[in-house]
Amino acid sequence: MPPPQRVPILTVEDEDDWIVSFAFGPQGTDRLTLKRTPRLEFMLRPEQRGVFVGAGMGSRPAPLVAVQWGTKSVDVVSTERRYSLDISKVDGNLLAAALQVLGKMNFDQRFQLAGV
Repeated sequence: MPPPQRVPILTVEDEDDWIVSFAFGPQGTDRLTLKRTPRLEFMLRPEQRGVFVGAGMGSRPAPLVAVQWGTKSVDVVSTERRYSLDISKVDGNLLAAALQVLGKMNFDQRFQLAGV
């Protein structure tokens, strides 16, 4: 497995949509975004509900399967791919906010959330 991608920027949204987005790559230009839109899920079929992982423009979001959260790294597993991210340089308050939103995203236990 390749070394984890360094994450210089983490953004968290906790409003209508729940979003945790990791910026990585040479200048933090690539993004891995976990998103859930709970207010609209009642209109969707059960298999369309939950958290979806998007990895940039042109990629089709895939359902989230698992998140393994460590003190310096996080592994994100979708039905399509596994991502290993180095979060050691991210502010602790942002990491705590991200964990809180991930917990909300998993209210129905649709993915495994470990190491929290």
